[in-house]
Amino acid sequence: MLRSWMKDGTIIARCRERNIYFKAPYTEVEEMMRRADVREDIAIDCLSRAVPRYLSVCLQQWDPNGGRNLTSFFMPIALHHFRDAYRRWARVHRRRMYELLGDTYLADDAYEVWGPVPVPGPEEPAVLRETLRIILAKASVEERTVCEAMLTGATQEEIAQKLGTTRKSVERRLSRVRKRAKQLATSGLIMVPAVSSAVTR
Repeated sequence: MLRSWMKDGTIIARCRERNIYFKAPYTEVEEMMRRADVREDIAIDCLSRAVPRYLSVCLQQWDPNGGRNLTSFFMPIALHHFRDAYRRWARVHRRRMYELLGDTYLADDAYEVWGPVPVPGPEEPAVLRETLRIILAKASVEERTVCEAMLTGATQEEIAQKLGTTRKSVERRLSRVRKRAKQLATSGLIMVPAVSSAVTR
């Protein structure tokens, strides 16, 4: 399940739903989605720490008559350990990329789209609206609908139910919007902080 969620990118959304936040620039998320060996390494590291915790402490709390099977009881624990496993992989990856690319790699570190959404200042609503207008200028009707629902605070699962589609479909639409936002930021058409707030929210 962890490898599947990493492959399609939904692992980040599942962490966010449980208020598990961590820095994950686009370049690293795309690397994780593209490379099976990266997913394998992170999953093994995650489970090597999550399973002992589960067996020693959490399994004692599981009630077989409580309506949750072992898998659903274990996955929230695994997600918390995934954050730390991802960070350990990212530290090595960033050091290697810095050795290869130097300061140019640090620019990608600005795309911290998976962190907690900052509290907006008094001037930010207008900036955010303009940023979203630019990002969504060429978006499809479906992409616009998903983004508008996200701004109301709805989760991806709730949006999928409302639109009569799947969670993966919602994530794919958001992924296209994020990619467009990154391209606009790289070309200087929008400000990076605004991209981070807009896409995250």
